[in-house]
Amino acid sequence: MTRQQRQRNEQLREMIKACRWSYDACAAAVRVIAHEHNDDLRSCDRSHVGHWVAGVRPSGRTPRYLAEAVSRRLGHLVSPTDLGFDVDGSLEADLGGLDWWVDDCATNLVTIGRADLERRAFALKALYSLAALAVPLESWQEVADRGRRAQGGGVAVGRSEIDAVRDMLAVFSRADERFGGGHARLAVVQYLSSDVADFLRGRFSSDSDRRAMFSLAAEMTYLAGWKAFDSSLHGLAQRYYVQSLRLANEADDRALAAFTLRAMAHQAVDLGHGQQALNLAESALGWSKGSSTPAATALFAILVARGHAATGDRTRTSTAISAAEKRLAESAPDEEPPWIQTSGFTETSLASQAGQALRDLGDMPGAETQLRRSIATRNSDVYRRIHTLTLANLGDVQCAQGRLGEAAANWNMAMDAMTGVKSGRARAAVKNMRARLGGVGQRLPSFAKQLDQRGAALLRDGSTPTGT
Repeated sequence: MTRQQRQRNEQLREMIKACRWSYDACAAAVRVIAHEHNDDLRSCDRSHVGHWVAGVRPSGRTPRYLAEAVSRRLGHLVSPTDLGFDVDGSLEADLGGLDWWVDDCATNLVTIGRADLERRAFALKALYSLAALAVPLESWQEVADRGRRAQGGGVAVGRSEIDAVRDMLAVFSRADERFGGGHARLAVVQYLSSDVADFLRGRFSSDSDRRAMFSLAAEMTYLAGWKAFDSSLHGLAQRYYVQSLRLANEADDRALAAFTLRAMAHQAVDLGHGQQALNLAESALGWSKGSSTPAATALFAILVARGHAATGDRTRTSTAISAAEKRLAESAPDEEPPWIQTSGFTETSLASQAGQALRDLGDMPGAETQLRRSIATRNSDVYRRIHTLTLANLGDVQCAQGRLGEAAANWNMAMDAMTGVKSGRARAAVKNMRARLGGVGQRLPSFAKQLDQRGAALLRDGSTPTGT
């Protein structure tokens, strides 16, 4: 038998040409995306790219890394099929990428939810995409009108159904703050993709009822995204966030949409994409202008500060922090929307975010002052996860100032508070602590060695799993 001749991948060759890449530059871009998703492709070089152009199919998730690299370079979404790679089992987590603006919201929720519930690979392999952060806000009215025309064929939906979703959201939200994103994550997804999706397809007796249900669905979808984000499932979180934006748009709830944009900014800055975080946070402020309460505006402003800090702008960071503090001082907690009250955004949360912004700028004394303020004013039982993370951040800042003993005390308290918390961010904080201790060198004090061993045991026994 003669060996079957490979067919040259002209689509990939033309895309590389459009990016104005050499094969070396293409390989480097793929390595960057792989590293962001904790995949070691350091061996990827120009010869691999040459083989792909010659017709060899990349293995594993590499076609998706390549598609994301090209998307970032060209500024619009590019799928693996656009690069000449056939969709098969290795690409199933894409589900067509992140262009979720075609079908109605209920259909999209069911599609994502079922994939999340039934296909483990979807949650673990869905990629986070920078190109998808360009949310088409200017097209929202047309998208909302199309969504409204798709409604009205299902069960009757009224105040009792709205109240039921509101009560379930409250239960899930309280548990999330206390036990972390990994706790009951799939229970939220199951409820969202079954009961809530059915309600969205229902018949409403009034437009106000319809808007109320879509707002609640947006909050529940946001929560699904937040739980995925806290579980370090970033590609999955991004998909839920995009759907939350659509639902808030159809509810004509601009402030709630801005709340989700703020969460997307939070995710971007945590992943090291400062400029994109700044763009999203500024979009949140602009999109909510005229419809947002003082505390909500303060929340959006403090994420603007995080974005400026991540891009190294000290002056604008300070201005944004001051603006956030001023707006929060004007707020009346009982008059804030439910999603502000549920998330517990107060002086405590603002100080935590301000501390992280100052840390990113290298102002460790200023960061320590803010983080201490946050810890001192937080209800650590109700908000266990964020209390844990703030203690870990304080330890990090103290270690950076050479005060290892104080840092160790706070890291120990952080791990004490982690008991029963299922959070990928908590695990990441422990890994960061161990990296800090490893950087001290061979003369590590005995108390620090014990702390490192405790962290290793915690990670090994899965006390704070990312789980689902």
